[in-house]
Order: sequence, then C-alpha cells, then structure tokens
Amino acid sequence: MDADRSSSRFTDPGVSLYALAEQPIQVVCPSCRDRAEVAPRPTEEPRGRYSTAWPRRLVCGGCGHVRDWPGDATGFASHWGCGLDPFFHLPLWLRADCCGGRTLWAFNQPHLDILAGYVGAHLRERGPVGGQTLVARLPTWLKSASNRAEILRTIDRLRATLASKPA
Repeated sequence: MDADRSSSRFTDPGVSLYALAEQPIQVVCPSCRDRAEVAPRPTEEPRGRYSTAWPRRLVCGGCGHVRDWPGDATGFASHWGCGLDPFFHLPLWLRADCCGGRTLWAFNQPHLDILAGYVGAHLRERGPVGGQTLVARLPTWLKSASNRAEILRTIDRLRATLASKPA
C-alpha cells in the first residue's frame, strides 16, 4: 500500500490477536537471526476455544533450527503483547521503530493488512463484535491520524521484508 493513498472506510473485521496467532507468526531465528516461523500444531485432544493452547513449532528455513513449545496444557504459559512472539518469546520479524520511539509490530501478513487498512482509512467503523478485537485495543498513537503517513511507510517497509526471502 502506498503511504500517500488511503481508503475512505474501514470496518473492524472482529479479529482478535489470538485469532491472528492461529496462522504462522514470523520471528527472528535465535540461531542465525534470519526469518523463522512459529506455527501451531493442532492436536486431537480439545484444548479450548482458540488454538493458543496448541503446541507450537519454531522452524527456520535458513539454518534449519527447530524447537517445540508443548502448549498451555503442560504448564508452559504463553505471554501476549510487546512485540515478542507469545510462545517462545522471540522478537517478531515484523517489528520496527515508528512515531518517536514507539514500536510497530505484527505477527504476520494478515496482521499487517488489518493495521494498514485501519490506519489508512479516514472513516473507521466498529464491527459487529465487542471490544476485544485487535482494532479496538490498538494504542492511541497508532489510531492518531497525525501518525498515518509514518505508520503506513513503516508497514510498507515491513511488508518488503516478507517478500525478500521465504521462511
């Protein structure tokens, strides 16, 4: 998305951060510092409404590093927010300084798409879901129209890192 172009309307799709984590999360490999991926490994046993309790596997296509996270059921808790992957606590690949020392971060391409749609819109509407959506919980600096151009430029830079090399 060009930082100078913006859409006129965005409606909150009702997606939570937990739902975005059901897809692979892009992280920095702890071995080679290249892009790696943390993906859920669905299990046969029920583990709750969201897949956040499913075991995870960290895989780096660059160096072959592999690590497993056993899932919430075994006592290994996940932690959410602040630009780290919630399972292995590794830095997110899609992370950059923005707007005076703040950190803009996203788990994956769909997360970036939601942020770009929201930030680029001049009319932002609530969706049919309540206040626990990703959009409803965005920080004030990210919602500010005065930061729009810088945030969209940062999102474009982050998107470019995904196109440069597959995980």
